[in-house]
Amino acid sequence: MPLSDCCEGNAADAYFTLKLFDLVSDKLQDNGCLSFVEQVLPDALTLFAEMEYEGLGVSEPKLKELDRELFNLIVNQEDALYLFDEVSKTDNLASNNDLTEIFYTREGGFAFYPPDKTSGGKPSVSAPTLKILLEQINFEISKRS
Repeated sequence: MPLSDCCEGNAADAYFTLKLFDLVSDKLQDNGCLSFVEQVLPDALTLFAEMEYEGLGVSEPKLKELDRELFNLIVNQEDALYLFDEVSKTDNLASNNDLTEIFYTREGGFAFYPPDKTSGGKPSVSAPTLKILLEQINFEISKRS
């Protein structure tokens, strides 16, 4: 049974924080960085504790502006995808079924070989899989340039 299943909340946090410290402290000491961390960390911990206790101020207008920018970016990128002959105007790019069809199975589609499959054995269109596809495409493009 994994430790995360038997430990709750703070106990699991403390355990994994200690494991991370053990892993990192030797490397910091080898690189001569441990003294820097020992000088900076106490002040930083106080600041982090205050932030956790008091919360962080968020500018609502800035947050709304960022939301608009991200929304516009997503819309523009989706619109660009519809320029490909392999993507029809009726395709729903938020649908895993449509993406699977476009990338892997549609006649006249991209006809990629799926680098990963779902637990059910179907070609995957998860974010990590799409990243792998993008890396493969960029590699092929760079070879041809």
